[in-house]
Amino acid sequence: MLSGGDTFFKIYFSLQECSLTLSIILLFGSNGLITKQLLKMNWDIYGLDGLVIAQTMGMFPIAYLTMVGVLESIDSTLEEAAMNLGASRWKIFSTITLPLSLPGLLSSWLLVFTNSVADFANPLMLGGKFNVLSVTAYLEVTGMNRLDRGAALSLLLLLPTLTAFYLQRYVVNRKSYVTVTGKPSGRIVEIVSPKTKIFLTTLVYIIVFFLIGLYSTIFMGCFVKNWGIDYTFTTANIKEALQRGKDALVDTTILASVAMPIAGIFSMIVAFLFVRKKFPGKKILQGLVLLPFSIPGTLIGISYVIAFNKPPIILVGTAAIIVINYVIRELPVGVEGGVATLKQIDPSIEEAAQNLGANPQTVFSTIILPLIRPAFISSLSYTFVRSMTAVSAVVFLISAKWYHITMQIYNFSENLRFGLASVLSSVLIIIILTVFGLLRILVKKSEYLEKTIVQ
Repeated sequence: MLSGGDTFFKIYFSLQECSLTLSIILLFGSNGLITKQLLKMNWDIYGLDGLVIAQTMGMFPIAYLTMVGVLESIDSTLEEAAMNLGASRWKIFSTITLPLSLPGLLSSWLLVFTNSVADFANPLMLGGKFNVLSVTAYLEVTGMNRLDRGAALSLLLLLPTLTAFYLQRYVVNRKSYVTVTGKPSGRIVEIVSPKTKIFLTTLVYIIVFFLIGLYSTIFMGCFVKNWGIDYTFTTANIKEALQRGKDALVDTTILASVAMPIAGIFSMIVAFLFVRKKFPGKKILQGLVLLPFSIPGTLIGISYVIAFNKPPIILVGTAAIIVINYVIRELPVGVEGGVATLKQIDPSIEEAAQNLGANPQTVFSTIILPLIRPAFISSLSYTFVRSMTAVSAVVFLISAKWYHITMQIYNFSENLRFGLASVLSSVLIIIILTVFGLLRILVKKSEYLEKTIVQ
């Protein structure tokens, strides 16, 4: 039903990571365009209300990227058969579509929950007087120089994360969700009624227009002399920002481009092992894969510095430690997306290929990878975006040789140079959207997996 908005939400995914907090501050901050300039209000966005808005808007692309691959993989012949037998649209959705999409739904919930618990950047800039555990742990380490207390606080974050993980695994493993067999359907049946479609489409367009208005402030900020103080038109910000941020942009793009394919391929291999193979300690390993997503990035950065600052392995100050952080930190998203998609694929397809003499590498590259293409694309996209917009762990890993563009943007914002920050954010958006387009061209969908939407 919402396939027409797919491109927009991919775009929004790139926008929210690199510009969400900045755009909210520009509109609703202490000198925000809406709160201070237009409405003359004393209220600002800092605190629990602003944090909830930022977290909700910032996390839903994670859920979307996980769910879209699962929904595309559902064999619509089941829905079509139920419709031919006289089942109502709601009956089809509640008894077929929703149960079959449960692995993706629970994986999305798990990723959003763990990411929200351990989020650092949004609470640091928008939390105000509302304290969260990740920021408190960071301040204990950096502000009070009490590493032991910071580590103890970070361990508390593991309790809700592990509980959510095992609850999600318990529910998913109780049933089979296989819908992709040797004869996949080439169609997607639209089961939404016309009135419901109009309502949901209108709702989506309202959200789209709101987000366009929100993020247009980033591009407007490029041509404003000093946001919140002097709105005189100028182009000086562009030249100054590119001159001061050119090296950081190049470094960040190189590091993200190296980490993207490594994390994408590795996450699909790990997901395949988790779903298709049995080995001792698999459940423990699944929990460990999720841990980097639940631990505050600041403490991960500190742990890397402690671990790789002495012989025999010295990586501090090199590009390798930043790439390792990217891959390990963003691995859970690709793994969860791959697991949710593989849950829907019948293992007999792989068994048939093996019986015909195909080796494991051929089976994975020619059968598994094309079938889990949506999850693979999501993993590549997510890794690249998060690598380009990382904050918490990277602050401890950057060096004079390898700097990060988000730190440059953060420094400009802290010094109230919002025009310069807007320019660099806009450039980030353009780079990310370009990579998204290249991914769609390079990782093509098999013509045998193309689906058409039918009424």
